[in-house]
Amino acid sequence: MASLRRSVLECNLRVQFWEFDANNLYKVLLKRLNGDPLHVYMDLEAGRKRSGHEDLFISYHAEDDVQSTYAGALFHNGRNFHVSRLKDNDTLVYWSSSRCLANRNQLAKSLLSLLPHHSFGKCLNNVGRLDMALSFYPECANDASVKPKWWDHLHCAMSHYKFVLAIENTWTESYVTEKLFYALDSGAVPVYFGAPNVLDFVPPHSIIDGTKFSSKEELASYLKNLANDPVAYAEYHAWRRCGVLGNYGKTRAASLDTLPCRLCEAVSRKGGRDARA
Repeated sequence: MASLRRSVLECNLRVQFWEFDANNLYKVLLKRLNGDPLHVYMDLEAGRKRSGHEDLFISYHAEDDVQSTYAGALFHNGRNFHVSRLKDNDTLVYWSSSRCLANRNQLAKSLLSLLPHHSFGKCLNNVGRLDMALSFYPECANDASVKPKWWDHLHCAMSHYKFVLAIENTWTESYVTEKLFYALDSGAVPVYFGAPNVLDFVPPHSIIDGTKFSSKEELASYLKNLANDPVAYAEYHAWRRCGVLGNYGKTRAASLDTLPCRLCEAVSRKGGRDARA
């Protein structure tokens, strides 16, 4: 958020950018007067909600004033971007979660129990230490001179697996988070549970929507067969030869990376300080 504020200032916007919390409550109570900076409010959480006092509302949803998707590089800061050329043919699925929500854990356990997998993080861990991925894949450490954090491995470690399990905290329209985009960018095939319109955000034939299967057994069987069929598996990566196109191109173009400039445009369309309060 700090980098976003800096970018906004660099654009010389006449904007007052604020978030709603107890410390900023007084700002919410102050009505904007003619000539004051526009009030911009941002909520990227699943239950996005306007404050009712903003001039522009930023969320992950295209129907709001300014959209900001989770597909940009800003959500990858601090990650190691090494991508393995080899896939593990014995351990098919990668999963990592350290926010152990009951429903998500139950879903993950029911699927992963049917498949050879590595589960990192604090939830359903079956590999040992939280930094075990860095022991498996030392090339995933960011900098040999800096003590690595366990989450540094996220992007790099995923690249060693054919499939990455991505389960959203909340399943609601258009709420497609970095969990999916990490997997796509790492060169794996995401097995996704979340937004019902997820195909509006990703390349064609690039993910496996787990909700489309009648049972976890059916899904597990599909993944095993796919892993053993090089041609069918390669079809999930065919889009990579074409670059970032179609829905995925639109998703990337509407990410947090481009938000400062797009916010500039939105403020300009409203008239900036000249907009009537």
